[in-house]
Amino acid sequence: MRIGELAHATGTTTRALRYYEEHGLLHPERTSNGYRSYGREAVRVVRNIRLLLAAGLTTEDLLLIDGCLRDELLSDHSCADPGAKITVFEQRLAVIQQRIEELTRVRAQLLGRLGELRTQAGRPARGCPRRLGEQAAA
Repeated sequence: MRIGELAHATGTTTRALRYYEEHGLLHPERTSNGYRSYGREAVRVVRNIRLLLAAGLTTEDLLLIDGCLRDELLSDHSCADPGAKITVFEQRLAVIQQRIEELTRVRAQLLGRLGELRTQAGRPARGCPRRLGEQAAA
């Protein structure tokens, strides 16, 4: 199938497919006239790429488990080396957890500062929102 057909079959854009190819995640054949030609397995590969990117992995992470992209990711029998997938997922989860902790600290600091500013302005601190963006109770 050609690039437009693959884009349509996977609900993505030709630009995204070219990006995946540039980063070594997608490997089309080339026809004699230079057009990209994709086999049926490319649909699964693209869906897996999109699933993993949406889950927070990076293209660099995906390169580490490239051999697994052609398999059913949620199958017990996917990937010749499931240990590689486990390692990449654990590393990405550690990064995400670190970000969560950093954002939690920043949130606490902002809420504390907001309370101080409201007190200085003569407004009661009781109205500090639990989440930024919530309106303070009147």
